[in-house]
Amino acid sequence: MQIHARSIAAALGAGMLVVACGGSATVETPTATPTATTTATATATSTTASAGTWTVTDKSKATIRVREQLVGVSLPSDAVLTAMGAKGSFELNADGTFESGSKITFDLTTLSSDERDRDNFIKNDTLQVRQFPTAGFVPTKTSGLVLPLATSGTFTFTLTGNITIRGKTKEVTFDVTAKRDGSDLTATATANPSWKFGDFGMTAPSVPFRVLSVTDEIRASIDIVATGPKG
Repeated sequence: MQIHARSIAAALGAGMLVVACGGSATVETPTATPTATTTATATATSTTASAGTWTVTDKSKATIRVREQLVGVSLPSDAVLTAMGAKGSFELNADGTFESGSKITFDLTTLSSDERDRDNFIKNDTLQVRQFPTAGFVPTKTSGLVLPLATSGTFTFTLTGNITIRGKTKEVTFDVTAKRDGSDLTATATANPSWKFGDFGMTAPSVPFRVLSVTDEIRASIDIVATGPKG
């Protein structure tokens, strides 16, 4: 009977202490329960986890094709210009997006074709490479790519991102065919749809006494060679 009285007194004392502190008189042992926010955060983290960094090598190149009509030539033909000096890296997340900081740049001062006069005019007048020496591409997401990426095989998908040329940025899409062999990745990305010179604040170039006219369409492709995680 004495033990029972002490138990009642202890319980009353605990209740009074809780009430004095502004709480409820009910005394319960707290139980850790995961909140909806915690669950959502854990899910988002597992969904967007990166599979590793891919580093672009200098074997990569960007190619531009425009249709031109030359002086003294009866039919139009393609002017093909290639830029090298690729740098950058990218990280592909499990949900098809890219990690912030993913970027590839090309050195536009390396742009060249089969005609030096054309190259000089496009670099100095059209692209203004002294002020804007690089073109940059920031990938944002893929569509149609099965993830996680298999350690070997060929893949086709659509790539979306933002490209900056001569200080002007445009969202673009590419049709991509890629091949992976362990830590080696090669890919050819073809712009679809093609671009206009006006997209980047430029006008279609014309070289006096050499080029009569140029079609206002830029057909671009990027050949990527990169190294990264083995699996």
